Amino acid sequence: MNTKPIFDSGSTLFPRASAAGKASQGGTATFASVLDASLSSDGTAVAGRSSEALPHGVRSVVFGPSNECLRFHQAAPRRRDAAAAYAQQVGSSADTGGVNGDAAAKPGAGHAVRDALPAAGENTPPSASAGSRGAAVAPSEPVPGQTQSALNEKGAAEMSARRDGRLQTSAEVSGWQKYKDDQLLRNPGGDRYYLDENRVSEDSKDRESFVARVGKDVSDFFGNVKNFFGNLFMGSKFRYRDENNEIREATQRGLVGTCVDFFKDLGSALTFGLWHPDEEKGPQGVVERLAYSGSKLKEALLGDLVEGIPQSVNHMAKNVVLAGLNLVQVLPDATIGNVDSGRKLTTTIFDNGQVLVEYLTDVIPSGDAWFRVHAASLTDVKLPILYNFQMPEHAKGDARWQYVRNTPFRKTIETVGTLLADIAAIGLAGQTGFSTNQNKR
Repeated sequence: MNTKPIFDSGSTLFPRASAAGKASQGGTATFASVLDASLSSDGTAVAGRSSEALPHGVRSVVFGPSNECLRFHQAAPRRRDAAAAYAQQVGSSADTGGVNGDAAAKPGAGHAVRDALPAAGENTPPSASAGSRGAAVAPSEPVPGQTQSALNEKGAAEMSARRDGRLQTSAEVSGWQKYKDDQLLRNPGGDRYYLDENRVSEDSKDRESFVARVGKDVSDFFGNVKNFFGNLFMGSKFRYRDENNEIREATQRGLVGTCVDFFKDLGSALTFGLWHPDEEKGPQGVVERLAYSGSKLKEALLGDLVEGIPQSVNHMAKNVVLAGLNLVQVLPDATIGNVDSGRKLTTTIFDNGQVLVEYLTDVIPSGDAWFRVHAASLTDVKLPILYNFQMPEHAKGDARWQYVRNTPFRKTIETVGTLLADIAAIGLAGQTGFSTNQNKR
């Protein structure tokens, strides 16, 4: 390739030095002819003088094919020019600028005139501004300071995040989307939710296979059966999203485990801390023992007996309903699921159906949401309902709020549902009492 200066005031291409100066100032037609001559494959050479003998405006232009040539050209580069410029930017083997021999072995030989380019605003035409240069160089221009490997790593990270359902930040998702996501993470069933792998798939191809669809339904069924027995005995695992929108795993107590905790807490309270299972050191002194006994008694009566045991039963009932929903989904997945529209319809119906089951079992008495709405604080003098509305979206230290994103949307629908459930429960209790009195008469 031609490595001699492409501007020469004595050549047939540039008979006068003024033409070279005009070319260095961004003349489109002149630049195009010069670049074509420089990049021609037939080895077109333009005889000329030493670069030191040329005017500064001429010397400021690159003498070989390089992306620096395009910086003086406002029009979109030809395909060949853009390819050469892009090869320069990504640092490929083509970044020698066509220099051969000893010159090619020197670092930066292909960009020998880069340091000679005038600074922005100094003898630089408007078309050579930073904005126009960035637009004319090449498609997909890397951000300054980022190497190609860094860009590749960023793209891989984004693909992984999309696969795991982490591409959108928590602030970019609506309250309904957060609520639906939280509910589908609680128990197996969501078509895109692979809880054993702690990921949410965005790839529709995962549902194209007949075996994959039906196999996931069956797997979700056994997952809910497993959770049923876990909630019956020592506890079951569930997933949630933390404040960084990452999927995490936690464990909720089972019925038997809650009963065991009740007797432990009650025994610790009645012995004033002399028996303190699961704790290395017991309370010391009279005052400390009295306070310890009171806290353990409160935990036994409210945390275990009033809240823990009903919640475990509620979770067991939820798993039974969801397991039945998983079995029902097998039929549409095996039939209309063979077409794309059928798969979308099935996913919409059954995913929203699972969210509805989670919601109804949450707001009825003994549900997770019911306890959040009725929670109060005696120390801070905060009444039920208001206390829940004052809680942040992410709260730590209390299991009632720690594993949900308590958005305004969640607070609203759970409060409304809980109050309606209370009215229904009171009406049902009154109707039952009225019927009992009538039977006695």
